[in-house]
Amino acid sequence: MDSLIPFLTTILSNHRERFKTKGSTGIYADLSKENLEKENFKNSVLVEANFQESNLNKSNFMNSDLSGTNFHGACLTKVQFQNCNLEKSDLVWANLKGAILDKAIFKNAYLHGTDLRETNITKDQIKSAYTDKNTLVPNYISNKEKI
Repeated sequence: MDSLIPFLTTILSNHRERFKTKGSTGIYADLSKENLEKENFKNSVLVEANFQESNLNKSNFMNSDLSGTNFHGACLTKVQFQNCNLEKSDLVWANLKGAILDKAIFKNAYLHGTDLRETNITKDQIKSAYTDKNTLVPNYISNKEKI
């Protein structure tokens, strides 16, 4: 499979157009299984985009709308998610170890089996998300608080 990185700017633009026109124009962003390490997605509209099993290590999503986005099984280590909307996103089995999560919204996000160790996620963020016994949280949050 050829990499989509040379077309990333066009893909993001087309996805933004799809969202703005409620699907009448633009193209859905499918970036699954891509190596997007250290990419800049700052201020993006990636509602319902697909990043399943992608490597997004050290990428920047600051101030982005990622609601309903599929990050299932993605490598999100040391990602910047400050001030991001991750509402209803699929982060099942994703690795967010070391991610920066200031003011990130996780309302109704799926965090089953997600690795959130070494992040700054808060108890309030966890309470508004779906977790399970396999969700790994920072030491300052107990298992009783996350479920």
